[in-house]
Amino acid sequence: MSDHAYSIKRIGLRNVSVFLVHYPGKALLVDAGNEGSEIRILEAMLEVGLEPGMLKWILLTHAHFDHAGAAGKLKELTGCRIVIHAFEAAGVQKGFTPLPPGTRWKARLLVGAGRILAGRLGKYSPAEPDLLVHDTFDLREFGFPGRIIHTPGHTRGSVVVLMEGGELFGGDTLFGLENKQHFPPFAEDLPALVNSWKAIRNLPVTTIYPAHGRPFSFQKFQAEYPLAMERYGSGIL
Repeated sequence: MSDHAYSIKRIGLRNVSVFLVHYPGKALLVDAGNEGSEIRILEAMLEVGLEPGMLKWILLTHAHFDHAGAAGKLKELTGCRIVIHAFEAAGVQKGFTPLPPGTRWKARLLVGAGRILAGRLGKYSPAEPDLLVHDTFDLREFGFPGRIIHTPGHTRGSVVVLMEGGELFGGDTLFGLENKQHFPPFAEDLPALVNSWKAIRNLPVTTIYPAHGRPFSFQKFQAEYPLAMERYGSGIL
């Protein structure tokens, strides 16, 4: 076990958060936010004493515009490399991914309305991934004590990032909006998402850092789990 000496900085952007995991002199970024977020992210790095060239990797939890939009520009400005699941690579290369279906009625209404604007809303500047991952990937190869874990459901190639200290960066596999369900309101594959939640329940997590909303304890996730399975997992093996 490491001494968990890394630090975590949550960077709040427009309707989404990204997370800087850093040591003195090097950092990785979990997600890249909307297109145009690169300046705020670089400013946040400077706030903790990191120069742009110290950003080594961007780990994209999936290829939606609000998570991958600034990845290409950050790569250009810092020389970092982009990591994403193989199933998401085409979306980043095209700079477009469609909106997933809703898992509950309000979300289904929003998706229906949003698809009218989907051709514009979902677009961002394309980027070229440098490393494609599959089921899991050990971040010790990058000098960070953690791992990338495939958690399909929100999208086919969604991942979470679990650090050795128990911090889980959940992307859109979990939500943290106040007084709302942690179960995501959108999913390409609901049965896969249910099974991903089942897998997360057995991970050594302490705190969950979602891309939307505030961090919350693993105990809150565990408390919601039975109701989520009742609502969304009925009949799913």
